[in-house]
Formats: sequence, C-alpha cells, structure tokens
Amino acid sequence: MKKSRTMKIISNLDSVSNHFSRIKELVLESDKISIVSPFLMGDFNTFFNDLKLDSLNHIHLITTLKPKSFDQISKANSLMTFVDLPIFNNDNVDFKISINNRLHGKIYIFKKSDNPFKAIITSANFTDSGLSYNHEWGIEISDLIEIEKLESSIIKCIEIDDITKADVYKLVEVSNSYLEQKPDAVIREIDLDLSSYLNINLINHFDDSVNYWLKPIGVTEHTVEPSRKFNEIEFDLHFSKLRPTGVKINDILICYGVGTGKILSIYKATTLPIKVSDEEIEEEDWMERWPWYIKGENLTITYGTNWSNYNFNIGLLANEYLNQNTNNHILANGSKSLGGLNWGKDKLRLSTGFAKFMIEKVYTKNK
Repeated sequence: MKKSRTMKIISNLDSVSNHFSRIKELVLESDKISIVSPFLMGDFNTFFNDLKLDSLNHIHLITTLKPKSFDQISKANSLMTFVDLPIFNNDNVDFKISINNRLHGKIYIFKKSDNPFKAIITSANFTDSGLSYNHEWGIEISDLIEIEKLESSIIKCIEIDDITKADVYKLVEVSNSYLEQKPDAVIREIDLDLSSYLNINLINHFDDSVNYWLKPIGVTEHTVEPSRKFNEIEFDLHFSKLRPTGVKINDILICYGVGTGKILSIYKATTLPIKVSDEEIEEEDWMERWPWYIKGENLTITYGTNWSNYNFNIGLLANEYLNQNTNNHILANGSKSLGGLNWGKDKLRLSTGFAKFMIEKVYTKNK
C-alpha cells in the first residue's frame, strides 16, 4: 500500500517551485499564516500585492529587533510596509507582530479553520533573496501533531508581543531621528535599542534590580521653559558635585522641570557617572556646579516633545498615588514626602510602586 507523503523538500534551484512560489500557493489555501523570520524583505508588497487573498484573515509575523544592531533601522521601515499593506484596510484581515531576539530559525505555518495543515522549516529568510535567489533548502511537513508542537515552542519564545501599527510608526520616527542625529552611522553595532521605545508591557520588561529615580532638570534661576522639547534620543543628565554613586546602568530616571514641576521625559541610564573635564568647565561655566553626568536613553520621545500639554505635576501625582494607596510610600526609604527636592537634592530614589504609577501615565500619552 502506498503511503501518503508527509514531507517534501523545497529549494530555490527551481524558480517554478522555489520558496517564493510554494509559500504563495499555501497562503492562498490558508486563513491564518505565521511568518517566522529574523530578516524581512524591504517591502512586503513584493510578496502580497498580486495575491487574491479571499480566505486569509490573519498574519502572525515573528521577527527580531536586536538592540545595537543596525538591522533595527531597516527592520522598522520593513515593518511599516507590512502594517500598511492594503489587505489590512479590510476589517476581515488582521495581523500580529511579535519579537524574539534569539530567533535564528525560519518557519512558515499555514492554517485552515484554526488547524495547521502545512509548515515549512527552512534556511530561507522572508526576504527577496531568501525566497527566490539564494541557494536555500527547506522541508515542508504535513504532520498535524508535529506542527502544533512546533507552533507552541515558537510562541513560548516570544519576548515582546502585540506590537501595534502606532508602535511601528514610532520605531520609524525614532530611527529617522537617530539617523538625523548620527548621519555617519554605518552597518555595525550602534547605540540604539528600538525595543525600549515599545510601550507594550515595557515596565514588566525592566529588570528586578532596576532603581527608579526622580531627577530635576533646571535650577531656580534658570527654569525649564514650556516651549523646550525633550525629544533627543540621548541626553546628558547632570548631577551636583557629589558623585551620584547610587545610579547604575539601566536605572530609570523620571525627569521633571524646575519651575513647572511637570514630568519632562523618562530616561534609562546607559553609562555610569562621568565627570566633566576642566576644558569643558572652561567652555560651559555652569558645569562647575554640575560636574557629574550620566548618559540617558530617552524612552518617551513623543511625550517629551509634548510634555507641556499634560499636567503631570510630580506633587499632584504624589498626592493622587497616596490617596489611592494609603498604606504605601513614594520614596524607597519609606517616606511619603518629596520634600528633599526643596533642599536642593539632585535626585530622589522612588518606591517601585510610585515610579510605575507615574511611568504608566506618561506611557499612555507617549503612545
């Protein structure tokens, strides 16, 4: 008795039955597909434009967004072409974007009525070259149980989930801003982590060892003007003559403006404290009073551009938090007062609860 074939080889050596052609054929038979690929084509229209997708109603795209990799820049623009596909203008078709930064495998899963019927495990990325021109080989399988196991293992490895169209536009905005500020950036390691600009459960991705700080910007004689924008990707946060020894890399600094009392933006520390040089003090005499600084990565650029439009006054937020959490405190030392700022302190370490309370409010506006 002849057994039905549950596996076959796909290669790009034959242009008629290469990955590009075979995946297209299976997409036309599917109502749900998953594309799992570290690298993506520059324009998703290359693949989807001429397809009559009468049955398709969902695409799950799983890829990487590795910090410090230049690939983030092209990835952001590629994702924009994905979310802007005309098929998503139809209420019957939706998408989901997920990130797994340890992803190396390339997998394509095809479903009908929520049941997987085919999967391709391959060396071919979802790129023009990967699907058509490179010498790539893959295995197409039909075993329902094995495909379900495969899909389950993929889902378990997701690090960031449910990236929205607005999130993708934000990544493009940040990427463009980065290139404007650093036009000489080349394809190698860069000081950028686009994942940190995604607001999806971002607080839950902070390491448990992170400290949260409230940091003033400006002084009484030079207050922060409402017209000033805090939209730089990287910003030097200055401290007084005492080295800010408590601040460490990856700590979160919620910065507010002296004079206005409003939150200006939220930063992640990317360096240990650095002391300015004598030459820098000669050029900028104010640095003599504020000689220590750390570099901060701006996590809320959109909010920082429009901070003056929101009444996130730190005093009002403290009162609101304590009214809702009468048994809690706002500082890490157990205090319920921000009074230390009135005595010229250049930072206060916050309780985790109060810090996350403020961060969530700012992130809501940042989106």
